[in-house]
Amino acid sequence: MSLAQIKVDITSDKMHAYLQLDMPPEGMAWPNYNEVIEKLRAEGVVFGLKEEVIHRVLEEKSGKLTLVAEGIPPIRGEDASLEYFFETDRVRLFPKELEDGRVDHRELSLVQSVQKGQVLVEKTPATLGVAGKNVLGQEVPATPGKDVNVVVGKNVAWDGNRVVATSDGEPTKIGNKISVQVVHEIRGNVGYKTGNIDFIGSVHIRGDVENGFIVKAGGDVVITGNVEGGLIQAEGNITINGGIIGQDKSVIKCNGDLYARYIDHARVDAEGVIKVRDAIMHSVVNSGQKVILGTKKGMIMGGVVRAADLIDVQFLGSKMGTQTEVEVGINPGFRWELNEIEKRLPELEKELDMVEKALTLLSRQQELPPKREEQKTKLIRTSFVLKGEKRKLESRREEILALINERQLERGSIRVRQTIYPGVRVIIGKAVRVFKDDFNYAVLTYNEGEVSIQPYR
Repeated sequence: MSLAQIKVDITSDKMHAYLQLDMPPEGMAWPNYNEVIEKLRAEGVVFGLKEEVIHRVLEEKSGKLTLVAEGIPPIRGEDASLEYFFETDRVRLFPKELEDGRVDHRELSLVQSVQKGQVLVEKTPATLGVAGKNVLGQEVPATPGKDVNVVVGKNVAWDGNRVVATSDGEPTKIGNKISVQVVHEIRGNVGYKTGNIDFIGSVHIRGDVENGFIVKAGGDVVITGNVEGGLIQAEGNITINGGIIGQDKSVIKCNGDLYARYIDHARVDAEGVIKVRDAIMHSVVNSGQKVILGTKKGMIMGGVVRAADLIDVQFLGSKMGTQTEVEVGINPGFRWELNEIEKRLPELEKELDMVEKALTLLSRQQELPPKREEQKTKLIRTSFVLKGEKRKLESRREEILALINERQLERGSIRVRQTIYPGVRVIIGKAVRVFKDDFNYAVLTYNEGEVSIQPYR
């Protein structure tokens, strides 16, 4: 058989080769395997040969067009992808559902927080793909995957294939730009539209905090309006340009300084200085340093106000004889801790007494069943823990009492620039004085167990 009767057809992409044998003239033999291979090579087909198929075609003496060589197609590269580790679609931040199926609209999770170093986005890079090979033995290049990227904004940076926060704050995605906002800004009130706020950075509220809502911040809190019965807690300072309208519900706590225009029927605890412009009325206010009422009408009327170092005020009490208590010389935090210790110690005594009685009963029995033995072991362990707690609390009580006695020798004073009214109770250290008449322009200090009154200079 002539090689011309062995026909090879190669597809345009050179990925497939087909063989077709023409019927040989009478008296001529069918081609053999080597002749077919020789023809394929002459046409350039050297890769992906299907040897078994060629043998079968020759055995069957088939004249059909048959695929006898196939290349390996390239594998397209995978596209790059981005995985976000914060919620980028704020619509999905639904209210939390309570156990009974109701929704607590105060718990709208509209604020997300991240910490410095936290991964915000992880990128899986595009791959180049895997090259293929055609039937002519030529490499067929792969199409690389498409790249996708994000733009880094404020307080974020690339770390390899990850975008990380370079400061604490709130992550945001606008278009393909990722940023971390250190200050979370509420452009209106904190209320049912926003839910409670719990943010790792600082919070700036351009409206009010409505009754019953909570604001917690790892930094400072700045409120342009009023606090109307809400709870505010900050690791830093709290500034309230309006007032605290407590309704006997507001609780304000911070580790730094606090400023407000006025405080009315609220509880305020600050480790730093509390500065109030106009008035503190019928509230419980505690400062680890000073309470200062700045303006000419600055007054404390009703409630209890405590400061470690100084209370500076224009008017103390009221003409109507409103019961008002002020205290300096002791850090209010110590006073609170001492009260908690005094509450806990009698409870501990009762618990210990019960444990010791149970142990005494069990110890009288010579042989105890396994369950009783286990019970005895647990009781011994409980007794050990309770005794340890008792020792710690007693030791801490002694420390606080020593600090209180020490503080009495230091300068804790109350400065009244105008008038002390009847009904005012003053405590400095262990000294107590109740005013029954008006007293003007006074500086109150501790002196040998008494509240000493000196003229205001």
